[in-house]
Amino acid sequence: MSAVDTAAPAAAPTEGGPLPARQSVIGGLAWLMWRQQRLVVVAWLTVVVLAAVAFPPLRSAMADFIAAHHIAGCAEISLDPHCQGEGTQQAVAAFRARYSPVLTGVGLLLTALPVVIGTFVAAPLLSREYESGTWRLVLGQSVSRAQWVAAKLVAAALPAALGSAALMALYRWMWQPSANFVSGVAWSSRQFAVAGGPLLIATILLAVAVGALVGGLTRRVVPAMAATGGAVLALQYVLATVRPYLWPWRTEVVSRSELPNDVWGFGQGFLTGDGRRLPYDYCSGASDVTACTQDAGVTREFTDLHRMADYWPLQGVESGICLALAAALAGFLLWRARRGA
Repeated sequence: MSAVDTAAPAAAPTEGGPLPARQSVIGGLAWLMWRQQRLVVVAWLTVVVLAAVAFPPLRSAMADFIAAHHIAGCAEISLDPHCQGEGTQQAVAAFRARYSPVLTGVGLLLTALPVVIGTFVAAPLLSREYESGTWRLVLGQSVSRAQWVAAKLVAAALPAALGSAALMALYRWMWQPSANFVSGVAWSSRQFAVAGGPLLIATILLAVAVGALVGGLTRRVVPAMAATGGAVLALQYVLATVRPYLWPWRTEVVSRSELPNDVWGFGQGFLTGDGRRLPYDYCSGASDVTACTQDAGVTREFTDLHRMADYWPLQGVESGICLALAAALAGFLLWRARRGA
């Protein structure tokens, strides 16, 4: 009988008995990630609960004010016949004075979340371990470097995605009664464009990927945090700059001041008789603006615009860009980890 035939069969794990080594390692890694990220998870839960408690009364108060003053769909200047009643403009102005700072402030806080998460959560994710040397202890427990990095990314990205999704939904729900018109916080405003749709989730996931990669490259906490904050701010600025051009827009022969409140006019200028486009400030430095426009052959104004139907396509394209960048950065980080870098 051969040695193979006489070898004792491997013992199968019994119920309540020890788990296979690989399963124990993965379970231990998951437990470690929870231990390291539990304060972040608690912070997300706290913020979401506070928003869930504070936003419904605000929404109810705004809806009651709008109903009591009959200003639904009205702006301070509106051509809608039902918005022409006595006191309508004053009521809209009063609503904006009372509630618009809240809507704007919450939107700006949510817009700042990617920088906060990238700087204070994602940047130290790997850099703190490298700087303190604790990563060697983890990798000494039969865990590969790629497994460790992947677990770190998931532990930061999962609560970030779920928490930001909840905050986005609550903020959009609170904003809805006064959308575009009464509050003056339009769908195209910078704070709502980020905070009121899936772009918030995508931008935060991008910030997590940026912070983790920068931390993995620098291996120092403070430089990683500084570089991540600057990088995420720069990305947000670039995205805001190119946002109007991510989906086909319309050009209409109309002044921006004549546009309805639910239309986003992002560019304006002059048209000449032969169809040339001139910037709006073309004659701003001339001593005689009228003579300047006549000499240039200006015949009318134009505005490049998006209508509200473009909101979701714009959200989809920009969110896709952020998620693709996040996946690329995370993939590069994992590739480096597999190579032992």
